[in-house]
Amino acid sequence: MRLSGWICTIKAPKGGKLFMKALFAPLIIIGAVVLTGCGSAQVPMGDADEVPIDERLIGEWLASDDDEDETMTLKIWAFNETEYYLEWISEDEDDDLARFRAFSTNVDGVLFSNVVCISCDDEDEDEGEAKWYFFRYDMEGSDVLILQEIDSQQYRDAIGDMTRSRDVRRYIARHLDDDDFFDEEVIRFERVFSEE
Repeated sequence: MRLSGWICTIKAPKGGKLFMKALFAPLIIIGAVVLTGCGSAQVPMGDADEVPIDERLIGEWLASDDDEDETMTLKIWAFNETEYYLEWISEDEDDDLARFRAFSTNVDGVLFSNVVCISCDDEDEDEGEAKWYFFRYDMEGSDVLILQEIDSQQYRDAIGDMTRSRDVRRYIARHLDDDDFFDEEVIRFERVFSEE
């Protein structure tokens, strides 16, 4: 599987392309720019101060496609007690970099990252409006980070029309168990470096 085949494209700061699927989960992951092909929301799922940072996420993570032709690096730092600063690097022919702010929200025991881009090209965004993206995340042990996005366009469109965080959160909670809510494919990052 090629990573770029199932990952959203982000317009990077200098017009380059960056590939990302589910940018981190409490962070991660993952961004408020123009994610072509991915639905964005007008508001995050909640407040940034609801869930403390997960120290297991801090560090450098690497994902590659099946042929290892294309790789992505995700670097995660604690910005404060509840927010992350992320750098997403697509190591293809363009070596693009995008910077994100992220924080976690717990919805009925499922952790999501609320992600907004802080360095991306905003030419397609309305003046002053951030675009939020949501990714479910989980850990396999301490060295594998798994990210998964909301799959169905109908869900993404509904979330994109909402203007209150509590409505987004309730909607997601109502649909968590729907068979088609999450993308079947996940992106797996392996730990490269951990700040101890």
